[in-house]
Amino acid sequence: MKQDAEILARLNEITLAIKAGSDDVFWSVYRAEYNNLLHFVESYTRNREDAEDIVQETMLAIWDNRETLDPGKNFRSYLYTIARNKSLNYLRDNAKRLKGSSLQESENLINSLALSASCVDEEINALDLQGFIERIYLSLPEKVVNTFKMSRNEGLTYSEIAQRMGITTKVVEYHISITLKAIRLHLGMKHQNNNPFSIPVKK
Repeated sequence: MKQDAEILARLNEITLAIKAGSDDVFWSVYRAEYNNLLHFVESYTRNREDAEDIVQETMLAIWDNRETLDPGKNFRSYLYTIARNKSLNYLRDNAKRLKGSSLQESENLINSLALSASCVDEEINALDLQGFIERIYLSLPEKVVNTFKMSRNEGLTYSEIAQRMGITTKVVEYHISITLKAIRLHLGMKHQNNNPFSIPVKK
C-alpha cells in the first residue's frame, strides 16, 4: 500500500538521521515515543519508576549504538524490541531474589510474557490505538467518557451503567453513541491525513 510505503520511507529517514548523529531527530523521537514506551514497559514491570528507568536505558542504547542502526529495518519495531528485552531482563533479575515456588511462578510468567510479546508490531499498533482513543476522550464530557469506559472496559450492560450512574438507559445509550461517533469521525480524519503516529458494547 502507498501509505505503508510512505511510513517505511519516513522511518528509514529517521533511522538514517540518528545513525548520522542527529541529536535533534533523536530527541524528537524521544519526545514522540516516550509516553507510549513508558506505558509499554510498565505493562511488564507494574512499577512506574522502574519503567521510567528502562525507557531511559532503551533510548540511551539507541543513541550509544546509533552507528549500527539498519535503515532497512523498521525503527519502531527495533526500539520496542529493545524495551521489551530490557523489561524481561528486569523481571528475570527480580525473580532471582525469590525462592522455591515463587521463583518458578515468576519464571513461568516471564516465559509467557516473552511468548505473548513475540510480535512487537502488534503491540505498537495497540498502543497507538489506545493513545488515539485517549486523545478523543479528552474532547468529550467526563460523564460521557465514564459511561463508555464502563461499557467497553468493565463490560457492564446499559442497565448496570444506568443504575451505577443514576441515569436512564436512554442516556447511557446516547453517551455511548456520542463516543462511537467521535471515534469514527477521528478515525476518518486520521486515515485522510495518513498519519501513522499520531468496539463492541453490551446492551
